[in-house]
This record gives sequence, structure tokens and C-alpha cells, in this order.
Amino acid sequence: MKMHELLGENQFLQIELDDEKETVLVDPKTKIKTVVPKDPSKPGAIAKDERGQLTLDPNVKGSVDRGIKPGDKVLVKAQ
Repeated sequence: MKMHELLGENQFLQIELDDEKETVLVDPKTKIKTVVPKDPSKPGAIAKDERGQLTLDPNVKGSVDRGIKPGDKVLVKAQ
């Protein structure tokens, strides 16, 4: 099952852990965790948009922005 099938429309997840290999996001309501690898060759890029808000696009390959910390909110783009 893919992330957008679980989440439906745009939703915010919270960063629980961020290390050199992965970023762990958690849904504040359901407590379901999502692991985003920091491998730029794998899908799941977390980057700041034009408004400075962190966004996760599960279909785009890329890296995770540096400088994020536990507690930050990430907008997951719906398909």
C-alpha cells in the first residue's frame, strides 16, 4: 500500500527522529510511523516549498533537507 492511499488528501506529519540515514515521521492522530530514507536515489524527498514549509513528495526522488529537527511538521502531498 502506498502512502497516498493511507493518507488521502494533504496531511501533516510530525518529525519524530532525524539522523544521517533516515527521517521518521509520525501521524499525530494515529501514531503510524513512516520512514523516509535519506538516499537521493530513492523516492521520498523532503524539501522546503516557496513558503518555507517542509513538504514530502512520495513520488519524487531526492534528498531530505538538512536542518530539520524533531517536532517540525511536514506536509505530505496527495496524489
